[in-house]
Amino acid sequence: MLGRISDDALKRFADTVRALSVDMVNAANSGHQGTPLGFADVVSVLFNCSMQFAPGDEARDRLILSAGHASAMLYAAIYLTQKTEISLDDLRNFRKFGGICQGHPEINKSLGIEMTTGALGQGVATAVGVAIALKKKHLDGKVFAIVGDGCLMEGVSHEAATLAAKLNLDNLIILFDNNNVCIDGYAADYTTSNAARFKAYGFDVFEADGHNLGDIYRVIEDAKHSRHPVFVSFKTVIGCGSEQAGTNKCHGKFVSFEEARAMRQKFDFPEAPFSIPENVLRKKETSRMATEKLSGIPFDELHNVIDTIKAEFVENPRPLSTRAAAGVVFEKLCGCFTSIIGGSADLSSSNCTISKVHTPICASSFDGNYVHYGIREHAMGCVMSGLATEDFIPYGGTFLVFSDYMRPAIRNAALMKVAPIFVLTHDSIAVGEDGGTHQPIEQLSSLRLIPNLNVMRPACDVEVAECVELAIQNRSTPTALVLSRQALPNLRMVHSGDNLCAKGMYEISPFAENGNPKISIIATGSEVSLALAAKVQLEGFDIRIISAPCLELFDEQPEGYRAQMLTDRKLFLEAGRPDIWYKYKTCPDDVVWGISEFGESGTAGD
Repeated sequence: MLGRISDDALKRFADTVRALSVDMVNAANSGHQGTPLGFADVVSVLFNCSMQFAPGDEARDRLILSAGHASAMLYAAIYLTQKTEISLDDLRNFRKFGGICQGHPEINKSLGIEMTTGALGQGVATAVGVAIALKKKHLDGKVFAIVGDGCLMEGVSHEAATLAAKLNLDNLIILFDNNNVCIDGYAADYTTSNAARFKAYGFDVFEADGHNLGDIYRVIEDAKHSRHPVFVSFKTVIGCGSEQAGTNKCHGKFVSFEEARAMRQKFDFPEAPFSIPENVLRKKETSRMATEKLSGIPFDELHNVIDTIKAEFVENPRPLSTRAAAGVVFEKLCGCFTSIIGGSADLSSSNCTISKVHTPICASSFDGNYVHYGIREHAMGCVMSGLATEDFIPYGGTFLVFSDYMRPAIRNAALMKVAPIFVLTHDSIAVGEDGGTHQPIEQLSSLRLIPNLNVMRPACDVEVAECVELAIQNRSTPTALVLSRQALPNLRMVHSGDNLCAKGMYEISPFAENGNPKISIIATGSEVSLALAAKVQLEGFDIRIISAPCLELFDEQPEGYRAQMLTDRKLFLEAGRPDIWYKYKTCPDDVVWGISEFGESGTAGD
């Protein structure tokens, strides 16, 4: 007996997970059977003895399947608990169009799926953010992350683990499926000792037989009482019980219908696919909320704070870089709202993300509101997503050119529909003397290709405030807030309570209606002030200037408004790859000016 559960009951649960996982993959004719067969014993102990699996309960433990290819295992285990709405028909529709059991887990907390995983390493890194969130909420729940060799080979696992050790996240327990198999062969040929590696980080490290129920139970219970983050290495056999067990042929679909039938006979189960042995399903349960969730920011109150900031910018005009203006905005907001958490990848002063209202989150106290991530851009992006899944509003800074380092995390946030704010400064060739390595050329266009990501490039202090307001209000879309290093002139000299950036593109300087040929100059960020300066010099034309802080929001506007912005001849102006602007050309004479080559060292003026 382990706790109140018999060894026989645990074994039947594990074998049912195995059988259902095989059936799901066979029915879909795609998926992964090796890890569910090999790790099912650990999952059985976890769900039945060691983890509080209670979807909807804020005090629950969190389970993150970083090895998201093993999703069939997760869905089968969740179904057997009978605590969610996942049904046997949902398992039958695994990986099928319209089903809720996606090929890799996609966040659905009511179903017990804490985050979207699949891209290896994202889960283990995001789990660090979830662990920080639970600490900040003063919740005692544990964060269990199931990982494989692939998760640990990805570099983000190093970034995340060293950050977890630095913060001494004793509520984080990494469960490693140590089966020594990769798709291309044996993992030992491509990696080093993960146990030694995590011990060097400062984790408490345990090792156990992943097929011995007693060992599994004891080691997880020991891990739960550790005073440090924990790494548990379970020695397992991939594809356990199959003809190909222990080989690299076990990663994907490899169990035939005939072998699946024989496997069920061995388990003393009914032979028909998806049949469930007696006394495995629990009585249908529904979870209840045991503790209050983190309260969100009242949008009326947010708007009032932003409106005050905007009025101060207008009343006290001074040239500011948009990174500095963002610093002013975040300082005011963090002083008002405890759910906003700042941070930077070792560029706090350069990104202007830190201020006098910030106190650091550290191993001795999680009551702060700022994370010093170190030079760990990828992990920072994942951690922010983890915080966002727990209803915090995180923002974190790096240079725009280094957004490439955390692009998988940005994409995963967009896919999950959580809303961290990625503060990306030093946004153009105006970085100057640092040269081509630090001058972003393709990053703006590249980020705009990510679905469900709002890329905002404000042109002045007031636009910064409005963009931050929009980023916080939209709780299902992350934001890339793209900001200048160089100071920019004040462009909005009359205060308006309306958020003009909300439409993504708006007229900032109208036509003179002087009878001269009309041209609209449409620009973003620092190029808006450049366009306004050019307007003064271009005699013989009637020119209006349009600021376009967010193309994604503009594309959502009614057709009539979009047509109003795109009338007449147009010049599109932005210091980056021009490609994306061509979709807005409506006249043959429209011109797109951008930059398609890497920069070089020199002053911004040069």
